[in-house]
Amino acid sequence: MALRLARALRFAESAGVQNRLLLSLCTPAEAIAVKKPVDSVTMPGTEGTFTVTNNHSLIVSQLKAGVITVRDGQEAKDYFISDGFLFYNHPTDGSGCCTCEVSAVECVPTSALDKDRAAQVLSELMAAPKDTEWDRARAQLGAALVNQVIKAAE
Repeated sequence: MALRLARALRFAESAGVQNRLLLSLCTPAEAIAVKKPVDSVTMPGTEGTFTVTNNHSLIVSQLKAGVITVRDGQEAKDYFISDGFLFYNHPTDGSGCCTCEVSAVECVPTSALDKDRAAQVLSELMAAPKDTEWDRARAQLGAALVNQVIKAAE
């Protein structure tokens, strides 16, 4: 029953919207936006940063750690993601609204990032022993992610 109600509410939210990009930004733990009408979304793809708008060509892309910028009119909101995927589809109804579905492992507003804490975590990662292959991989991957957090927090 709750699932049917959620689907009805999602449809009602986007009902009446014409020729807009409908953004769904989700993590395994929460849905940050569900079919929210926006103007554009800029994302950190593995091959470089790119922006999608309504009527963009179809795309499926792997995303890397970085900042997603959601623009709606003059308003822009930034979110940090650790990684994820983008699925972009053309309209399935007559509304002219394309869908942009971002599925991220972790997603937080950049305003919630703590640069000092990230720098502390980075120094702990670099100071940790690197005796095994696992330790070296953990330090390398952790440092890459924490560096992106520091960059996003600036």
